[in-house]
Amino acid sequence: MTVGATGDDGEDVSGKAAARPYPVNLDIRGRLAVVVGGGRVAARKVASLLRSGAHVIVISPTLDPRIAGEAKRGRVTWVDKPYKSGDNSHRGDEGGVAGDDVGDDTGLAGAFIVIACTDDPEANARAVRDAKAAGVPLVNNAADPAQSNFGNVAVTEQDGLMITVSTYGRDPSRARRMKERIARWLSSGSR
Repeated sequence: MTVGATGDDGEDVSGKAAARPYPVNLDIRGRLAVVVGGGRVAARKVASLLRSGAHVIVISPTLDPRIAGEAKRGRVTWVDKPYKSGDNSHRGDEGGVAGDDVGDDTGLAGAFIVIACTDDPEANARAVRDAKAAGVPLVNNAADPAQSNFGNVAVTEQDGLMITVSTYGRDPSRARRMKERIARWLSSGSR
C-alpha cells in the first residue's frame, strides 16, 4: 500500500479519491518473519509476530532486552550483525542461522514478512528493496509507510474481541493512544 497525502475531504493531492487499505487478519503461524533491527520498535514487532505464531529471525548487532530474552528461550533466531544487501542471513528451509561462509544464497528469500525498523533510514530502505526483489509478500519499513505494502495497526484484545486502530501509518502514537482509551473502556465494563 502506498499512502498518499490526503486532505479532510479524503482526496489525495491529485484530487482523486484516496485509496484505503483493505483490512484483514492474517494467519502467519509457522511462517518466516524477518525483523531487521533490534531496538525498542523491533521488540514490539517481534512480540506481535511471536503472539501470532510466526518463526522470527532478527538481524541486528544489538538487541533490546525483550528480544534477547526471547532469543535465550529459543523463540527468536538472532543474526548478530548489521543488515547489508546480499547477506546470507538464514537458511530458508531450516530457519537456522547461516553465516556468509555457508554458501546459502537465500538472504531474505523464503520470508513471508520482512519488517525493517533500524534507526538507519538507508539500512531500512535497503532491506525493503532487497525483500521486494526477493519476492517477499509482505514488506514494511516502520519509519516510512510509502515504502511498505502493509501497515501495522494498534491492537487491543479482551474477552475474545480484537479491536484494531489505524491512522494509515501517519501517526502511530495517536493510534496507540486511541487503543489505550479503547482498552480502558473495555475494562471498565461500559460495553
